[in-house]
Amino acid sequence: MLFAEDDPVCTHTLAGAASILFTDLVEKVSPEHSWDRMAQEDNNLGASEYFKVIRKAQNFLKHARDDHAEILEFDPLETEALLLLTVMNASEVAPMSHEAQVYQLWALARQFPNEAAAQSPFKESIAYFGDLRHVPRSERLAIGRRALLNI
Repeated sequence: MLFAEDDPVCTHTLAGAASILFTDLVEKVSPEHSWDRMAQEDNNLGASEYFKVIRKAQNFLKHARDDHAEILEFDPLETEALLLLTVMNASEVAPMSHEAQVYQLWALARQFPNEAAAQSPFKESIAYFGDLRHVPRSERLAIGRRALLNI
């Protein structure tokens, strides 16, 4: 849905549901490998504060009837970040699908730090997709879509 540039609300809502599912599963199966926990630690956030941030758009959409006049400043990059965390958590409970692997490499090529370019998995993502950091979003999504079609 993301690479096809389908409805961003539907895409984010589905990504949010998958995120909750895999967050809960990884917490039951191997909490020490939770990517949510790692993100909390890296950002010095407690669980409540972290989930409030990461699920802000999702919760807004879910509870829109509570304040129908409220406005959400939605950034589609939040969906991409949420999907990456979801894919990473999913990889802790089961082998990654080819589609998940493509997404992971694409997301890494989109945001790798300069100093990590020679390190795995950044090296593999750059070899496959090139440096996507400065590519316009619609073009980045088209590149991801083509990669999915070629698996």
